[in-house]
Amino acid sequence: MTTTILGVRHGEVHNPDGVIYAGLSGFGLSGDGRRQAAEVADALRGANVIALYASPLDRGIETARIISEAIGVEVIPDSRLEEWGHWHQWAGMTWEELRTKGRDAWEMYISDPGSVTSGESLAQLADRVEAWMKDVERDHPDSLAVGVSHLEPLRAILLRSLERPAGDLFGIEIGPGAAVRLAPEPDPTPLEAASIRRMVDASIPGTPRSPSL
Repeated sequence: MTTTILGVRHGEVHNPDGVIYAGLSGFGLSGDGRRQAAEVADALRGANVIALYASPLDRGIETARIISEAIGVEVIPDSRLEEWGHWHQWAGMTWEELRTKGRDAWEMYISDPGSVTSGESLAQLADRVEAWMKDVERDHPDSLAVGVSHLEPLRAILLRSLERPAGDLFGIEIGPGAAVRLAPEPDPTPLEAASIRRMVDASIPGTPRSPSL
């Protein structure tokens, strides 16, 4: 057996003003976001999760705490799961403002995400998530671990693990509250609650389940 690592994108964020929150604090989950997190939590209930990590940003911690309450595992904040530093240059802007104030940088990001270097390159992003995964595999062999992160970090590590080019970044769609398998056999296919249960059961033979599942 090998370590199974599940990556979870935080739930939908409460953002009534429509700003780009990037690395900003103070952006927690919306009602739908809490529901999404609860669905992941229910899917993992009784799955013998050994470790639960989370991006220290509010939306990551709140999502992880909802999961923690269901599985009885303490949340471990880890900055290596934070949002891509490249996005910090747009933090606080509305999407309308981005069209003027950040247009050139945005167009470069869209046309060639592998070439951008402001704040943090895509390769550097993958480096830090990969370093986190190696630590998880070392510290929790032959077990199940969960990391709550953001869209771009999950995309970046999947591209690297699958040896896909940077241009495929936008082809990986992971909605709020969805999960993906990062190890073993990384798979970019988003997992909803029922799929999470099947994946966990298949990856960890003999995993105990509560009667409700």
